[in-house]
Amino acid sequence: MRTWARRSRTPRLLFFIWRIPLILAAAIVLFFLFRLDKLESSHLLDYDRQATDSTRLTTPQHEPIELELDPDDEWIEQEGQATVINNDVVFPRLPTLPSQEFFVLRDRHKTKINALITNPLPTFTEYNVNQLKGLLKAWDDAASDGSFRQPRVVLSTYGYVPCAMNRPVCSTTGEVIWLESLLDVFKDNNYFMLWDGYDHLNKAYKHYGEIVTHVWSNDDHVIWCVNDTVTCIESPENPDGIPAWKLFTFTFWGSPRGWQNFRAPRAPWSFNPLGGEWNLVPYKMPDRHFYLGYHFTGCDSEDIPYVPPSERKDQILVLAKRSEYFHLYNLFPFSFWEIFNNEVLGMDVVLASNQEVGYPIPKGLTWIGPQERHEYDMLLASSKAIFGVGRPFLSPTPFASLCRGVPVILPYRGSECAARPNSTRWCGFSVNHQHGPASLLGEPYVWMVDIDADIEVIVDVVLAAMDAGEKIEEGYEPYDMTIPALTKRIHDYFSIDWEAYGHRRIEQRDWESVKTQEWMYKYLAMRPREDQKD
Repeated sequence: MRTWARRSRTPRLLFFIWRIPLILAAAIVLFFLFRLDKLESSHLLDYDRQATDSTRLTTPQHEPIELELDPDDEWIEQEGQATVINNDVVFPRLPTLPSQEFFVLRDRHKTKINALITNPLPTFTEYNVNQLKGLLKAWDDAASDGSFRQPRVVLSTYGYVPCAMNRPVCSTTGEVIWLESLLDVFKDNNYFMLWDGYDHLNKAYKHYGEIVTHVWSNDDHVIWCVNDTVTCIESPENPDGIPAWKLFTFTFWGSPRGWQNFRAPRAPWSFNPLGGEWNLVPYKMPDRHFYLGYHFTGCDSEDIPYVPPSERKDQILVLAKRSEYFHLYNLFPFSFWEIFNNEVLGMDVVLASNQEVGYPIPKGLTWIGPQERHEYDMLLASSKAIFGVGRPFLSPTPFASLCRGVPVILPYRGSECAARPNSTRWCGFSVNHQHGPASLLGEPYVWMVDIDADIEVIVDVVLAAMDAGEKIEEGYEPYDMTIPALTKRIHDYFSIDWEAYGHRRIEQRDWESVKTQEWMYKYLAMRPREDQKD
């Protein structure tokens, strides 16, 4: 039974008066929003107004998938190749090596790996040497299952890798949590990741040589490398450089249409000009991005007990770890929270954020300051619901909430975006919607509030969500985020013949080699590439 109730209504005239200046202010902010030159990577995402509703994120494990093959991919079936399907894109499967060729390669690689262990690079030596020792053992075990495949090795310059190398990880940012589960799957399945800084990528790639099967880099690193034909990308001047088909962008945000950080057009694009398939992303995204996904490891902790709904506090936890989120590029006006708090009685609206200089906490919130990971998880588990403010656009926290049986409330701007836009539209990754992928789970898991709705409607949705904890099972996790589902997608990724797929893409575009998009030179003028060091 509810222990809260509505307070007396705010007079309707006052309610509309406070909205008028806020609407005007919001219009001004949005006018300048898409003209700012440089913001953090989570800003300035374009959206597609043709969003449509959907109800679920997950696909049943054994549901048959029927795809209409893209004309560019018809050659895969015409040549009778085995296939891999990811995010509705069909890829050719890498054939196994002939046994004799495999054993020659194994002996050559084992000799090479022993030499690398004896003469390691100076960057993250202990970590990289341990990966090489594991790789050596993997070669000994290779072919034990009857397949003749080279063990997969990623060379990465992605900046968050050092933070995710050890446990516990050094941060709870989304990028680190994403990596955390990927590296766990790597460890359990004989996949390996070496790491070095971008300024040594050329040296590291040539040092490790043919044992590297894939390269994962930051968005700007990929742009710089593709445009460095002397010391990075494979070219006539640099024949031992990184082939373009091996170079992937590991990006939490993908490459949304119209992203002004990169001067991108309002059309499909990618950091590697070969296509969106070379973007590795944590959620299903439009424009053929490769969906790796992740498992939220925080749900595996036995230190966080499940709190039955009847024992949870009469409180809502606001999803915001920075006070700036209430001032810049959010969805609710600053004064909303005081009005919202005045509409309900017997309920705390709790905020566990930093308080940054120049960005005060809104009235109406009970501010308790930032929390350590364990304390935050306990706070979350004992709340009736978690309520988003519009930023960050994507975050693992909704899934941390759901695995503890706590419903999630997310905002969107109904005049610009559907409540539950499907994964073929960028609308769910934009300034007009918070966390499109999570919204697809539907009620009772995720509740959506239109920021343009009357306060009464918003409050009704919030109260309904707070009552929904009884309907969410303990340990709830979408199938797509389970370890088996993640492991399968990683297996699929490493099973693709990326070389054949990349070469065919170059032929289809009638290129002699990979060409940088012309508009990208505007970004390079703003962010000149870093030179490689010897």
